[in-house]
Amino acid sequence: MVWVIAGLFYGLFMSFYTAINQNNKINGYVLGLWRGFGVSFVSLPVLLTEPFLFDPVYFFLLVVQGLFIGYYDSRIFFSSARFGAAGTSRILVFSILISMVFFWTTHPVSFARVAAHPLILGGIIVSVLGAIGSYMTMLKEPFTRELVRFMLPAVFVWSLMSSLTQEIMQLHSLRYGMVYYLFFSTFVSGLYNLFYYVKTEKPTKEQALQEIFGTKVMNIGLLLVLFSALLIITKSIALDETPNTGYVNALSLTSPLWLMLYNHAIKHQDFASPKAGLVMIACLFSLVLFTSF
Repeated sequence: MVWVIAGLFYGLFMSFYTAINQNNKINGYVLGLWRGFGVSFVSLPVLLTEPFLFDPVYFFLLVVQGLFIGYYDSRIFFSSARFGAAGTSRILVFSILISMVFFWTTHPVSFARVAAHPLILGGIIVSVLGAIGSYMTMLKEPFTRELVRFMLPAVFVWSLMSSLTQEIMQLHSLRYGMVYYLFFSTFVSGLYNLFYYVKTEKPTKEQALQEIFGTKVMNIGLLLVLFSALLIITKSIALDETPNTGYVNALSLTSPLWLMLYNHAIKHQDFASPKAGLVMIACLFSLVLFTSF
């Protein structure tokens, strides 16, 4: 069950990615610039070892994915700064159901295989709904109309990104897909955030240099590049192996648990519910069992 292990690590790196701007309050487009161009730059040496394969459809998918990443990144960073990491994480949970339904709609054979065993299908649905319910209970941050309005488009984009990532990883090879995703799609996302940063902020040259290359931003940006690269790698492996993209998104729900462990280690007060966290773990374990049949 390689996708399960990779998915759990994906949840770990997702926790950092979601929470990084909660207290730093850096412009979301600036962080998107760092994540996009930074990951692309560090992956360049690996790209040079790969043969170039001219495939217009493949590069079209990489460009579309890059635009999705650019939009999703900026929304996450802005939302975390404005509404907090907990509220942002709670709204993202709905992508699980969207991803599952979208995958089964586009892969009817996969759904038919599961539907042929009603107990397994029922177990998967109950496990997912249980994980979502316990997750919502674990994080008590309330929804607001502004949060829903701001993040709902990103929820749909994230669901599409998961399916598109799987397509990119499986079209040629996993290694080839990861390398080109890391370099090409993230570079496009950097261009997206650069465009909207200039368009919305209209900074002078001096302002742009200060906002992008200030000491605090650089330190945060370098950490973001590291964890983002690891996030992309683990997510890509998980999506390449998983029987349904929604299952990987479900495993990303473990991200608050990593934050709870970290807060406990540093003796920082945490408002998440440990009991609900244990129920969620049980539901995710149940999901893994049902999907293994």
